[in-house]
Amino acid sequence: MSPFHLLFVLPWLCIAVLASDPLPSCERNCSGIEIPYPFGLEPACALSGFNLTCNTTEGKLYSGNVELLNISLLEGWVRMRMDISSYCYNDTLQLDEHDWSLDLRDTPYRLSNVGNMFTVIGCRTLAYVDNLDTAGNLTTTGCVATCWQGNYSSLNDGDCFGIGCCQMNIPKGLHHRSNFTFSKNYSTSSAFNDYYGGQAPLRVDWAIGNETCEVARDKANYSCMSTHSDCFNSLNGPGYICNCSKGFYGNPYLKSDDSDSCQVFLEGENCRVKLNN
Repeated sequence: MSPFHLLFVLPWLCIAVLASDPLPSCERNCSGIEIPYPFGLEPACALSGFNLTCNTTEGKLYSGNVELLNISLLEGWVRMRMDISSYCYNDTLQLDEHDWSLDLRDTPYRLSNVGNMFTVIGCRTLAYVDNLDTAGNLTTTGCVATCWQGNYSSLNDGDCFGIGCCQMNIPKGLHHRSNFTFSKNYSTSSAFNDYYGGQAPLRVDWAIGNETCEVARDKANYSCMSTHSDCFNSLNGPGYICNCSKGFYGNPYLKSDDSDSCQVFLEGENCRVKLNN
């Protein structure tokens, strides 16, 4: 049985953030991907830790060296593109190894425990995740994909319950599910990697700071800037996110006099009107 191992380090936030007004001239789009504040392409356009890079040559948005596919301001997550780790024998029976790792320490990100699935494809393959928290506690979880006595006819397209393919939930505090339909060809070849280009999307949650709403609300760097915004504690580690209050839409991280901040939504009239303060 081939072992396959991933190590994730919990990214509990240790960074300080300081709320400030982004410049009105800030670029808010990269190749069709909207970049709402607190994210930005320049330090003066983003909250600390939320700086991104737009590669205009490739037409891609990056956080560090990881590509970002989209950003959810409402739910507090981003979708990144991750490499698929693989251990496969080549034509000369040598093992080709391709490892992938993601270090989220000292960032506002943490792997989401909803929307992602840990997926293993192969025969006689054990894969597991080690979760090392900041206190040094190690927990391990995983699954086994096997094929009965090399009988590949037992594999069924569309099934992922342990025969040629297995899946499990990702522990809270680590990890968007990339939906795929299992094919029995995946178990004995590189077809899965080849079809998906060796990459898959990964949902990563984000939050502001490392304090609860109750504590942050009294601080000078409180980031829910709109007077029509509400604060919500992160459900995946420390910190908080902001939403516009019920009946309003827009960006709660901007002051109320900003045209993109939370605005009143008059649904009955099928229109949106800016509320003057």
